[in-house]
Amino acid sequence: MRRSRWLLVGAVGVGSLLAARAMAGGRGRARAATGPCHTVTVFRPVEYVTDHLPSQLTDRGDAVAVRLCEAPGRRGTEIHVRRANDTVSDDEIRRVLRIARSQLEVGDVLKPGVATTTPTAFNRGLRAVTARGREKGLL
Repeated sequence: MRRSRWLLVGAVGVGSLLAARAMAGGRGRARAATGPCHTVTVFRPVEYVTDHLPSQLTDRGDAVAVRLCEAPGRRGTEIHVRRANDTVSDDEIRRVLRIARSQLEVGDVLKPGVATTTPTAFNRGLRAVTARGREKGLL
């Protein structure tokens, strides 16, 4: 009985050591891009998006990595953008992707109009959320 306990403790220890080494092995690798990958789907074919990619994405140069691929089910094009260095923020990437999607699908940047209601205590929360969405690119 004692022998089986020691064998179990030894096996768990060796397994933990192997798992820790495997997890630490990926940390030292250099990556081409940093930060999260931001993706938007545009209802246009890949060829069209390649030819008409908005200047907001192409003018960034080496600051962002842009990858285009066909959306699942042939439902347009997925635009994947990842920042390559710290000169561009994630908020700016989200804002640029929203503008690019609007330009590619509609041909113009759609902006929200003026609120049709008067500011009250009841709609204060909604006004705060929509104001934040306009700045950062999401609600």
